[in-house]
Amino acid sequence: MSAIIDKCFLGEASGHGHTMINKLVPKSLGIFVWRAIRGRLPVRLELDKRGIDLDSVRCPVCDTTLESVELILLRCNLANDVWNLVRRWWNCNDSIVTTGLIPLFNLEKRHNWSHDGNMVWQAVRWVAGYCIWKYSNDKVFKNISKSSADIFNDIQVKSFEWVSKRAKNRSFMWHIWLLDPSFYGNSGLSRTGIG
Repeated sequence: MSAIIDKCFLGEASGHGHTMINKLVPKSLGIFVWRAIRGRLPVRLELDKRGIDLDSVRCPVCDTTLESVELILLRCNLANDVWNLVRRWWNCNDSIVTTGLIPLFNLEKRHNWSHDGNMVWQAVRWVAGYCIWKYSNDKVFKNISKSSADIFNDIQVKSFEWVSKRAKNRSFMWHIWLLDPSFYGNSGLSRTGIG
């Protein structure tokens, strides 16, 4: 089905236009990721390009530079702190979370992990991007402030909730998820699969 959508709506020359699907998270998260990669999230820089008059085009979270999709999701000091917590949590020193949005959200093939494990790691990265985006909107529209640790806690809870409910024939345990989620990447899913 995604191939039909890609061909009809994205065309052959759309570049990185493939729809993003990960069955471990809601479909709306795939749409969010697709929009982020294509620069289609309503950040201040994009709104300004479309002629929308704003008080400022600076990032509302860090107030250091122009608000772009990549800044909000990767480069902002708060986002960078959140990604460092996620990498530490997954015991992952990969630069994948700092190289750009496409490598960040694509399915990473770790040689020592099963395909299902790679899907879990991708799902967590998608949830992290979404939680960072949601926080930036909450800050602007609801004047809510959170620390990187608060956002990280949201990522842990939301990713466990979505992944554990959607992984068929597999039991996820909260204490393992908190202490060593890479268990589900290394060997934890290879026994029964995600379905």
